Amino acid sequence: MSIREQVKRFWRIFMEEKVNLENALSENKEQEVNEIVKILNTYYEECSNSSLEVAISDDFYELTFHTGQDKNVQLVTALLKQFVPEGVNEKWIINSYLPPLSDKALNTVLRIKDQEYYPEDFRVFYDLDEANKSFHVELYCNAFQFLDPNKANEIAVYMLQLFIGECALEAYIGTIDVIDSERSGNACILPEFYEIMIDIIEEKEWPEYYDPTTIYRVYSLKDEIDSKDVRKDMKMIFTVHPILISEVLEGQLVTYHQFFDYGGEFGFLYYKNNAGNEADAIYRQQLEKKLNDLLFPQGIAKSIGGAIGTTYSYIDLAIYDKEAFLKALKKINEKLSIELSYQSFEENTTV
Repeated sequence: MSIREQVKRFWRIFMEEKVNLENALSENKEQEVNEIVKILNTYYEECSNSSLEVAISDDFYELTFHTGQDKNVQLVTALLKQFVPEGVNEKWIINSYLPPLSDKALNTVLRIKDQEYYPEDFRVFYDLDEANKSFHVELYCNAFQFLDPNKANEIAVYMLQLFIGECALEAYIGTIDVIDSERSGNACILPEFYEIMIDIIEEKEWPEYYDPTTIYRVYSLKDEIDSKDVRKDMKMIFTVHPILISEVLEGQLVTYHQFFDYGGEFGFLYYKNNAGNEADAIYRQQLEKKLNDLLFPQGIAKSIGGAIGTTYSYIDLAIYDKEAFLKALKKINEKLSIELSYQSFEENTTV
């Protein structure tokens, strides 16, 4: 079953359970909530290998899809959020990734060596990296002295992500380290760090991100290009999925197969360059946006970047419904002055 069909199925099940879930949350019937969440998780897990959680806060219910910072899962949850049924947003906050400053974060208590540690017990020391528009972060907590370094680092990342959210962690945090004593410099308690970050980002006019599937990385391939073959002529890559691209360049398909198992496919469109200069890059960027605006709202595919080559230009895609995509591509080609060809990354890697 395609990812698109699984997403539609998930929301059908959700709508069947919605009233009962709302009543159970409002009346604090924990066992009934858990039973319904178990049903929902059964369907979410099939296309994500992950889980979700629900909560009630003030006058709103909240559903959060966990992604574990897995870009494949983030691409699935982006479609889940896109396909939220009409009317649901009137009562529900739907999070396609872990948000900042959630109730879960604010109520977190860690118990280590019979001692309880609260968010205020974690201090954040940070330095700005203005060239890369990011923060280098060091966390201090007395609890770290009782943990081995790997566990301490794991907890530091977990706590930071809880408070600043998954998107900000990926977009703005350059490094995270654990320190065994406090130091001088910029510092605050953990619950204050997110708002300090946002103030700095706005003051510095750094790019703002609201979705981890829109955070692009740019890579310039420095090796001399001596091929005109498809995907062998690339000189610059733009991607929201660095792990996928790194694996593909190395001839590996672990990430590709994971997404395939969910019901999707990673692939790319390509066409011959026209101008042989900067105009090709501008045209590719505009075409990527137009295709995404056409395909993503329908749940067919989402653009995840692309590349400029000496011979071809490329638009990379996460495809949610392969059959619908191929039909759409045929219609798109009828209206373009260029011919778009398609290959999956698996086809290209094994050619």
